[in-house]
Formats: sequence, structure tokens, C-alpha cells
Amino acid sequence: MRSWNKSLVAILSLIAVIGIAAPAVAAPQLGAGLHYLHTLEDFGEGFSQHDFSIFGSVTLPVAMLRVEGDVEWIPDYLGGDNSLWQPSAYAFLPLGLIYGGAGIGIGYLDGEWASNPWYGLRAGVEFGLGGLALDGFLSYRFQSANFGSEIGNLDLDALTLGAQVKFGG
Repeated sequence: MRSWNKSLVAILSLIAVIGIAAPAVAAPQLGAGLHYLHTLEDFGEGFSQHDFSIFGSVTLPVAMLRVEGDVEWIPDYLGGDNSLWQPSAYAFLPLGLIYGGAGIGIGYLDGEWASNPWYGLRAGVEFGLGGLALDGFLSYRFQSANFGSEIGNLDLDALTLGAQVKFGG
């Protein structure tokens, strides 16, 4: 089985486990936010290192961890006319207001899955405000992917900055 197939199966399995465990564990937090990605490699003319996205998330406490599933949409990926969708899953260890963890995701660009998943490290601060929470985070994504004829094999490592508002939980 190809590595991206295994990653996709892992992500879908994690989302299914979250969905099944949600009623037994706790009420999920639903979130929405903005994400800035700065690709470290400069690809030259015709490509942009700066991308902005919107995303939605579902976060659940599971034992000592928080598990989060995200779906992100980047309308003009790398400065082109390509829309990139990225499902991902993270596991975080909360330490009071701060948290840190790791995740995995994969890109879907114009009808094609990326040849490889990306892996991410993320640290953030989450402030609870009654039924709301504000979450700000930094992450580093390790990615080398090929999207067929649209985007060849590129080093897509990126530093990211994100913020979201979460409801419930």
C-alpha cells in the first residue's frame, strides 16, 4: 500500500474513533479559524511562499490528551489558481494554558492526493472564556510532495501561524 494511502487510512480511522468516542468521552469543541503558511523554499517566479487558509476543527479530550481533527482550505495554493484541501489529525498534551503535540495530514489538490503526507509539530496557547476558547498556535510542517502535473516534487516545509475560536466542550 502506498504511503499516502496508509496515511489517509490512519487519518480517517482517527476521525472515526473520535466520532465513536465523542459521546462516551466529553462534548467536542467545534472551532473555526485562520491559518498563515510560509513555505521555506523559494520556488522562484510564479510561486508564492505565503498562503492563507480557513479551517474548521473538532477537538476532544481523550484520557490525558486532546485529539483534534482539522479540515483546511487554501484557495490559491502557492500563488496559483489551485485550491488545496488538507485533512489532518493532531494529538496534544495540554499543560495549563499551553499545549504541544504532533500531527499528520495530507493535501488534496485539484482532484489528486499528494504523493506523501505531511507531519507537523505544533505548540499553542488556549484561553477559555466561558463557552468559548481562543486558540493561537505556531507549527512546523515537514512535507515533500508531488501533486502530479500541477506541482512537481517539491520541498514544502512550512512555518505556520494560526488562530481559531472554539465553541462548546
